[in-house]
Amino acid sequence: MLDAKTEKAIVQIAEQMRLTFGSELVSLVLYGSAAGEDFAPGRSDLNFAIVLEHVTFAQLKALHAHLPAWRKLGAATPLFLDRRFLERARDVFPAEFLDIKAQHRVLFGEEVFAALSIDPRHLRYQSEHEARGKLLRLRALYAEVGADRKRLEALLLDSVKTFLIIMRNVLRVRGGEGHPQYMSVLDHFERHVGLSFPTMRQLLRVKLGLQRAIGALDDTFAAYLEEVERLVDVIDRDLPESMPVHH
Repeated sequence: MLDAKTEKAIVQIAEQMRLTFGSELVSLVLYGSAAGEDFAPGRSDLNFAIVLEHVTFAQLKALHAHLPAWRKLGAATPLFLDRRFLERARDVFPAEFLDIKAQHRVLFGEEVFAALSIDPRHLRYQSEHEARGKLLRLRALYAEVGADRKRLEALLLDSVKTFLIIMRNVLRVRGGEGHPQYMSVLDHFERHVGLSFPTMRQLLRVKLGLQRAIGALDDTFAAYLEEVERLVDVIDRDLPESMPVHH
């Protein structure tokens, strides 16, 4: 939940964006944890999407000038879009747009994300691409950092949410709900596919502060790798080419 200090920061940033972009500003949206129930003051970022009629170099310079002050207020670098990009990029960024669509708050202008239509086939392809790409990256990173215990632990904890986001999108393709809370995603995914992912659950519990330590790192990584490979197999073999996406 948002505290008073964060709400004040959101209002301040939104007003500066409105004044900066003027009549070119189509929509200003707050999305992610700050628009839901998982926001942690002091730890979570404020994520904004700025939709303009047209993005120009002058507007990029104006955004650049504001970013240092906005970062001090807790804002991440905003998504900077225009109408044409939003319409034409639905096939290559279906997961990202669905995440915004599922959890956002309009601060100014039009409600552009609620009306955005996503083809579930595109989400299915992106899910497989992301899962396979992250699996390759995970293997390569272990080869680089495996002997460094601190970096290996960071790799495990930093990557687990990536695979849970992929699970969320698999649930959407299967016609389920894209749950915003990560533990809920894992619970529903395991029920939908009839498989368990205990290592991912353990890592998520550590990530969320519900458990203090990971345990034997090499054994944990080996089990984690097997679960990621299982996730890839689920998408490749069991995920239908097209099903309705529930929002």
